[in-house]
Amino acid sequence: MYPIKNNFWVAYAIHKFVPTLVDTKEDSQHRQRNSALNYVKRWDTCIDIGSQFGMWTRSLKTKFKTVHCFEPNETARKCFLKNIAIDNVTLYPYALSASNHLAKWVSSQQIEDGSSTGPIKCRTLDSFEIKNVDFIKIDVDGFEAKVLKGAKKTILESAPVINIEMKYMKRRKVCRKAKSILRSLGYAFRKRTKSDEIWLKF
Repeated sequence: MYPIKNNFWVAYAIHKFVPTLVDTKEDSQHRQRNSALNYVKRWDTCIDIGSQFGMWTRSLKTKFKTVHCFEPNETARKCFLKNIAIDNVTLYPYALSASNHLAKWVSSQQIEDGSSTGPIKCRTLDSFEIKNVDFIKIDVDGFEAKVLKGAKKTILESAPVINIEMKYMKRRKVCRKAKSILRSLGYAFRKRTKSDEIWLKF
């Protein structure tokens, strides 16, 4: 039996990173998600990059035929599998980057930029050859530009709606690089909700 409504298995620092069932009281991501999904025209394939516990995925799987999720944190994946029925969902144990390489953690959620050793397997999105992509959500704590570099072919082939977290106060240079890549791919900024931006092919 999977939890419903705003109940999720999570594993934050306050839980000592042990999977714990909590009532989140409200879906704190619903404004960003609903705002982005208003721009979606086709509902075939969705990619959730940085899926964590599946808080976006729970809603996305009810709207899209297929959802591909990427989450490198093993504890987060354990929670995800307690939260999400994977009938139309595929969960990959990889971080996405600009190339295929290894990496290590800086913190429980952040991967060391430039690392080439460690337990985390990084791959490009393009290497998965996912077709007919209608929507991509990106929440990767500093790997935004690297994810986009490794996803150029996928993005150019499908022209999906892209929702990307852009925290300028924390990582201005990375956000600028990400914006430059999106523009080079023929994308234009459409809307910002909290820290999330919506980019559309023009």
